[in-house]
Amino acid sequence: MPRHTRTVKEQAKVDLSKIPAHVERVNVSGLLRTHNDYVMKAAEGLFKARNFQDVMIESMNAKSYLHELGIFKDVQVRIDVSKGENASPNGYEITLKGQELSRLVGSVGTEVGQNEGSLRTELSIPNILGRGESISLQGSYATTRANELQLKFWKSFFHTRFVENRPEVSFSIFRHVDRMDVSSFQNAKSGFVADFSVNTLLPFELTHSIQYEASRRDLSLLLKQVPFAIREQCGPKLASLLRYSVIYDQRDNPVFPTQGLMVKSVNEYCGLGGNVAYMSNTTHAEISIPLVAGLVAQICGRVGIIKETKNTTLLPISNLYYCGGPLTLRGFKYGGAGPMVEGTSIGAQTHWATGFHLWGPLPFNHVFKGLANNFRTHLFYNCGGFNSFSTENMRSALGVGLAFKLAERARIEMNYCIPVRKYATDKPVNGFQFGIGYEFV
Repeated sequence: MPRHTRTVKEQAKVDLSKIPAHVERVNVSGLLRTHNDYVMKAAEGLFKARNFQDVMIESMNAKSYLHELGIFKDVQVRIDVSKGENASPNGYEITLKGQELSRLVGSVGTEVGQNEGSLRTELSIPNILGRGESISLQGSYATTRANELQLKFWKSFFHTRFVENRPEVSFSIFRHVDRMDVSSFQNAKSGFVADFSVNTLLPFELTHSIQYEASRRDLSLLLKQVPFAIREQCGPKLASLLRYSVIYDQRDNPVFPTQGLMVKSVNEYCGLGGNVAYMSNTTHAEISIPLVAGLVAQICGRVGIIKETKNTTLLPISNLYYCGGPLTLRGFKYGGAGPMVEGTSIGAQTHWATGFHLWGPLPFNHVFKGLANNFRTHLFYNCGGFNSFSTENMRSALGVGLAFKLAERARIEMNYCIPVRKYATDKPVNGFQFGIGYEFV
């Protein structure tokens, strides 16, 4: 009878979970400006390891945790057997060697907004007090709408026992200029924002953000001939508001999800001071359902409401809702499916839009291999309305297109649109329409 010999590949297979091991010592080196207590939580999971597989997994978790603290440029992990008189046979020593960020860090890049791209520069001083605090000066310039300059102080509390809740605080001084060509005005806003954000895990994971904003708003005209409904909004105003946002996101991918639900709600109450007063809510939701052969059905919806308070004299036009555009109601220009005065969009107090989508992979996607994963084909039907939740003044459009993923956060759409229901005052787009952004309906 021939002897059964194990191949080299079979001999190489080792079940690491059956090798007993525990960590006796953890060293974190490379700390120059950082206090020791800020990195101590990195070792907690390592001391709970009971086999070599746990040691390796917890070592990678510790490395990821140190990266998230925002103080290291690079972190290396070394696993070695314990040495010394009191070392046990199954004991290991873990060394996490970090390279702290420079005292001054700069970056230049591009950023994708809602249907616009911008050049962004940032200069930051990280870890200024030794526990992850940072100060940054950020500037962005867009050729179409928004320009911004911001000085921000940021502090995380990932090193505390609330690490799973990821609490953060920040304080910002800013100047933001938003150009609204569809309404022929420009809104310059200067002020400060205090922000606190935290995650809650029960009964399900939510991301919360509470902000206080105090600002000076100055609305000016871009043209001489502008409707009075816009002209009466001109001049400086003071605003003091609270903003609360909450996000529930269980999608498997933020750009091209194949399954999962996402709900985002932003609530504002303005009128704690100054001469601007209103309260508003904007809610966006989407759900994706996998079908067959890589097809995904998706339903999206968005509702926005802004109302007067007892202190309201005039609702700010910069906070009204502009209906239509490649990110909401495709087949119409931005603001081209809402209220008009003398051919100029003036925004609406309420707005709703829904989208029904069928996403699919590229034909012959196996030929393009990895590159094809960045593309999706697209069939859609959009409908929406303003100042009423009935279907009496509803607009709608359908079409087909191609979408491209940008950096795991945004996407570009090129769609051929056919407006189905429109009105004489609308500004439809019957043909190709280009859209770029990170939140679509």
